[in-house]
Amino acid sequence: MLPLKGVRIIDFGWIYAVPHATAWLGSMGADVVRIETSRAPDVIRRATGTDGQVGFNRSGVFHSINFSRRSVVLDLAKPQAQAIARRLVMLGDVVTENFTVGNMRKYGLGYEDLKKIKPDVIMLSGTPLGQDGPYARTVGWGPTTQAFAGLCHLSGYPAGDPSGIGGTWPDFAVGVGMVFFILAALHHRDRTGEGQYLDLSMAEMVTTMIPEAMMDYFMTGRDAGPIGNRDESMAPHGVYPVAGEDRWIAIAIAADDEFAALCDVLGVPSLATDPAFARLADRLRNVEMLDSEVAARTRNFAREELVARLRERGLAAGPVYHTQDLVHDEVFANSQMLVKLNHGEVGERTIPVLPSRFSAIEPEYRGTPTIGEHTDEVLTELLGLGADEIAKLREDNVLI
Repeated sequence: MLPLKGVRIIDFGWIYAVPHATAWLGSMGADVVRIETSRAPDVIRRATGTDGQVGFNRSGVFHSINFSRRSVVLDLAKPQAQAIARRLVMLGDVVTENFTVGNMRKYGLGYEDLKKIKPDVIMLSGTPLGQDGPYARTVGWGPTTQAFAGLCHLSGYPAGDPSGIGGTWPDFAVGVGMVFFILAALHHRDRTGEGQYLDLSMAEMVTTMIPEAMMDYFMTGRDAGPIGNRDESMAPHGVYPVAGEDRWIAIAIAADDEFAALCDVLGVPSLATDPAFARLADRLRNVEMLDSEVAARTRNFAREELVARLRERGLAAGPVYHTQDLVHDEVFANSQMLVKLNHGEVGERTIPVLPSRFSAIEPEYRGTPTIGEHTDEVLTELLGLGADEIAKLREDNVLI
């Protein structure tokens, strides 16, 4: 039996963070019932179709973070839909949402509303800057959240502008945190019978990920800035060119003996005894000259050859992959992280799933649902509605 079998999550979340969290929970056995509507569909459903065709059910990005769940359509602007949502909550354990502050209360689905009908309900709300305070109603996306949290100030190069770190970060890191918080609340409820409200600020979550800068300021008053790919306690530390166009290797050297091994592999053992580089303090002081010396040698090697030779010497080195490199890497391809799942409209698609192997658990991966795919099933199975009742709700545009 999967560890979350018997747990039901009524999921109002959208975009990235909450769907990512509930996909992981659904893979561990939770019955995730996703509430959505074609009147205002998840913006990721409307993202690129990946295969060149655009439609609510074709987005490859949506598929990759919305597996292992059921989809029910409810137009929450309708009182009948709100009543159905409350009935579903009464049969659930956890409610998740990441709308703008106040939206759930507007529908009569705020925590105080739900606690009256389900005293032990656990509700998680994820917002850029939390549920209360002067910034609570701030609309935010990943880049603005990173900026408020202090991360952009630390990213990029010393002479450059503040920078984000690419992709849809921090949404997925926040989604992983949501999994932990929900599991902790479930454990607490199982021990005490008490539900609770989880108010998660995405920006606060990001700030917890820059402890060096925070502690540096608290202890020394120093305001750390960006240092590019360098490190204050390792040198060389960065990415260096290898043979070919726009091909790179990442290298991180922590100790003097490691530097000697690197120089040996690069064919310049004398560099390790050069007074400018012999000790870590020397290398950090002369890091620009050091990087130039290393780059002049690495560009003479093929990437895979140099990675292999450095790893043989126990050094931290790896290829700088782009997406095509990664998906064709033999080790990654066989990691069991890529799973082929069936979808009702587009057929089979390869989806990245949980990045872990379990020796005693077999996760349950199910293809991403088309919008509203399980509406009839859920309303019949959980609420006991008959075909005529469901048809009438459709006629009244409640199920849309």
